[in-house]
Amino acid sequence: MDKKGQIFTIDLLISLFIFLLLFTTVLLFLYSNADINNSYSSYYSQIASNYINNLAVQGANSLLGSEGYPSNWYSFSCSQIKQMGLMYNNLEVSPVKLYNLTILPVPCLSSLLKAGNSFNISFYYLNGSILKLNGKGITAGFPINYASSYVASIQRFTVLYPGDEIVRLSYTEWS
Repeated sequence: MDKKGQIFTIDLLISLFIFLLLFTTVLLFLYSNADINNSYSSYYSQIASNYINNLAVQGANSLLGSEGYPSNWYSFSCSQIKQMGLMYNNLEVSPVKLYNLTILPVPCLSSLLKAGNSFNISFYYLNGSILKLNGKGITAGFPINYASSYVASIQRFTVLYPGDEIVRLSYTEWS
């Protein structure tokens, strides 16, 4: 019998094993990098990180971008407030609104900022100490969980009305 074109069983098994090993490795690599529901995926990590960062930017911009609507929102119930805003005018942040930010119920604040259960708002003097009005530190939201997978902190500077003090907003989101 002619031995041309014949394959030995051991050679076939070894080549089949190597092929399946390489094929499985390539599939696992593609799956782990493309699956948005896989928390180990780099694609998933990038989406989650961008999402948390965007929430923080939107929250900070919302607070320092307007007077809110209605402008005296602190006089209304949560369901009547349309937009949060801390500005007294276009350049200065209102001390009255800052103080009322701290006494606004956290679920209401979370709903207005569309922030969920993972945000913190704090105002600081330039020397790093917490801004205090009427003896109360200006902070709202939840204690920051630095052990979270994704933490985004946005810093903004503004002037405290009547224009004599620069303060820093620290808006932090995490998941």
